[in-house]
Amino acid sequence: MNFRPGMVGNGLTFIFLKGLIKNNQAMKKIFIHTLLLLSLPLLGFSQFTHVGLEAAYSTQVKEPGFGIHTLYRVNDVIKLTPNALYYLPHTINTSLGTQKFSWWTINLDGNYIIVNQEIFEGYGLMGLGFSSITGERDEIEYGWPYKDKRTLVELGLNVGAGIRLNLGDKVVPFGELRYTLGSKADFTFNEISTSQFSIIAGILLRINEDKDRSASEDF
Repeated sequence: MNFRPGMVGNGLTFIFLKGLIKNNQAMKKIFIHTLLLLSLPLLGFSQFTHVGLEAAYSTQVKEPGFGIHTLYRVNDVIKLTPNALYYLPHTINTSLGTQKFSWWTINLDGNYIIVNQEIFEGYGLMGLGFSSITGERDEIEYGWPYKDKRTLVELGLNVGAGIRLNLGDKVVPFGELRYTLGSKADFTFNEISTSQFSIIAGILLRINEDKDRSASEDF
């Protein structure tokens, strides 16, 4: 076999691109872990002011979800909104039987207030999403019934935007559009992407009054 300069160049390019992809995956993990470490101390400097319920729909889960949404105030422009969602199981009918997937998600999101008009509040969103996915298989394989059940936990990065309406002193309806940048949940019988768009809406109830922690001695 005769080697040509172009072949060597193409081979080096392939090796470079392969290494770049691996490095990007490693950098993504480092970025997510760093963001988690930086977000945890903020909870110690925040006030728990609201709690409520939320409903959601995800393009990947393809089923409605329901959960709990909380709000912590850090200052006038930064708020934290930890929340958890459970989605109804989604069943996929195949030529061999059925596959069913159930999702739990726990999100540690931070809000940066962009628009604040007293009754109306608009914000950008960024945070971490933890997804627990249970896959169940009930199919026929080589003429025999085959059942399998596995649970995988995946970590993703959330970005998005939302609005809150301050109606009176206690009730705060809200809505969010969130995109989760995730990876592949690789079951033995199927492969599912955890990257997804989610539409979320809910109502928060105020349980504590906002206070300016910057002026307190224990901030």
